[in-house]
Amino acid sequence: MTIDERKKLILESIIKDYVETAEPVGSRAVVRRHSLNISAATVRNEMADLEEMGYLEQPHTSAGRIPSQQGFRYFVDCMMEKENLTEEEATFLHQLLGERVEEWSTVVEGVSHFLSQITNYASFIIVPSVKVSQFRYLQIVPLREGQALVLLVTDMGLIMHRKIDIPPSIKSEDLQIIADLFNRIFQGRRLNELKRSDLQNLRDELRQRRSVIDSALDAIDGLLDNAAEDKVVISGALNILKEPEFKDLDKLKRILMLLDTEGQLRDIVPDEVSEEVNIRIGRENELEDIQEMSVVVAGYKAAGAMGKIGLIGPVRMEYGKAAGTVESVRSIIEEILRETFYK
Repeated sequence: MTIDERKKLILESIIKDYVETAEPVGSRAVVRRHSLNISAATVRNEMADLEEMGYLEQPHTSAGRIPSQQGFRYFVDCMMEKENLTEEEATFLHQLLGERVEEWSTVVEGVSHFLSQITNYASFIIVPSVKVSQFRYLQIVPLREGQALVLLVTDMGLIMHRKIDIPPSIKSEDLQIIADLFNRIFQGRRLNELKRSDLQNLRDELRQRRSVIDSALDAIDGLLDNAAEDKVVISGALNILKEPEFKDLDKLKRILMLLDTEGQLRDIVPDEVSEEVNIRIGRENELEDIQEMSVVVAGYKAAGAMGKIGLIGPVRMEYGKAAGTVESVRSIIEEILRETFYK
């Protein structure tokens, strides 16, 4: 039995109503809400066929139908239209990030928060590690009296920032001398090979600037720690509380624990991603505790590696909006990385 155009229209109508109401949908409601030019009896017959084909389910004998996971999969593959960010939403995100960008972690947190707010699902961003990058050069830029910014640039164009405190007596010329010495020692070295012992001779050579060297070293240590493994940012996990499917407290606790643990979130997200949006619905997810939820994920290019951005929500997800939003935000992330960090 094939899905003809009338069955497609009825399936799409039921999916839209179920996503909106979280309640089984009856034949009369389909006719009334979607102004179909067919009788309720005809809709009932088509719904029975769709149930037999596995695209609908009837939770109770007297109830209407709900889409099955197979039904949602057919919708995503064959009928879904992506709803990208509106021009106003995209402009707002650009302005938000333009005001807040000081370092990459700020960008990540801002984007993740925006994504969860605009979709009402849990969002995540995974920043790829840069431990294989090579040191290209370092700059120490004075910001204000008593403070400077250490910028570490890798061969892949990645810029990592860290603010440090400096003595008021240190001048811009001193900072440039220190940066030149760092560059002379470290240029071409892999980040995960850098050792503090490499700078012992600099400590002896520049004792009067030692406090700045120590601060710069501490900054680099911190940047290397951050670069050694993927960074995971999760926002909006409590949006799960709004979904009627998760009123069971035990089920809710398990899901919130998954979303609160970086290692387990990595288990939820596919290892291999591309820039194309990938949607895993319910039982398509390998982890048992997430098989009543769906994952929408796309990859973004960062420093020669592939980061990940996505949403986690109920199977009763508004897939067109979720997929379109992830696609739009992924594109904006890459744009920000190109224009702000990888110059």
